[in-house]
Amino acid sequence: MRAFAFDAGGRPFAGWPVELPFGWPAGFVGYMVGDELTHFAEQRLTVDPDSGAVSYEAWVTSVAVNGTIRSGVRVPRVETACCAERWGVGPDGVAYGTVHNYGDSPEAPKSSELLAVGFAGARAGFPIAIGGLASEPSFDAAGRIHVTVNDGTDRTARALVFDTSGRAAVGGSDDLGVSATDECVGIEGSCEVPAAPLVGADGTRFVVGAYFNNTAVAGVNPSGEDMAGWPYRSDDGHQGKGICAAGDICEGYSLATPAIGPDHVIYLIHAAPTNSVGGSLVAVGPDGRVRPGWPVELRRPGAEFWSVVVGSDGTAYALAIEPETGDSSSASILAIAPDSTVLYATTIIDP
Repeated sequence: MRAFAFDAGGRPFAGWPVELPFGWPAGFVGYMVGDELTHFAEQRLTVDPDSGAVSYEAWVTSVAVNGTIRSGVRVPRVETACCAERWGVGPDGVAYGTVHNYGDSPEAPKSSELLAVGFAGARAGFPIAIGGLASEPSFDAAGRIHVTVNDGTDRTARALVFDTSGRAAVGGSDDLGVSATDECVGIEGSCEVPAAPLVGADGTRFVVGAYFNNTAVAGVNPSGEDMAGWPYRSDDGHQGKGICAAGDICEGYSLATPAIGPDHVIYLIHAAPTNSVGGSLVAVGPDGRVRPGWPVELRRPGAEFWSVVVGSDGTAYALAIEPETGDSSSASILAIAPDSTVLYATTIIDP
């Protein structure tokens, strides 16, 4: 896997691109810590054919501006839980991950552990046992670790927060009354791991329950209390991303990730309600109401928003995928002001 770095004028930095370990099965997990790219990597070593236990080595790598790579201590671990783990790198340069135990049957209680790996190796105070299936971590400006947990037979969500020493911190919530979005859906069903919460700098969190026929979002303040005006609810379904050609059997898909911007405005990506129009992007304010001028809708039938990120000035940058002739599609970046004005649209793929 390669990582690239560019200056403000779009020119590559000297010493880049750099080669990085892919980190399977965790995939790419990275974060900018100061001027360094910090990357979590993991390598599967052995699988016990009798018990199914899997041994790994996990470590953290940093890349300086000049392309110099520094690798941390490799941490051995053995995992007996099956299949799903999610990692994120915090602003302290430590990788925090959740691993999951689904139990011996669909009815068995499910549980998770929160792990931490830094440059010096495994962090003291971890792992932390969590009842239910916990999401990938998110972080606030203080570096606190936030996860969403789906638990119980109704799989309703709650929000938990931990400090970097492994202690539960102020801000954990009770049952939020919504079921958090599953992070992935496959041909045989969901992986059941909830998507990470959207977290503001002060620890305000939004837990999104987004499915194909409706959307519900819970708002939680830094003290763990429900925010006034929330949950937000809509009859619009959420957008899946990925192209499955006609006649193909596609084994799974993921949902387009929402985003949080300044002043606790969240941006949700909705699928088109009919085949005659495109998808939409909606901005919801901290009062739980749709912002004036929103949603922004794609007019071409079959067009979809696949992702959105928000700048520090509140400009939303959204990736729009639009069908072209035959089976081809174009891709464009739309820059959208906080008042919903489309500032520009730049096509980056034009078949």
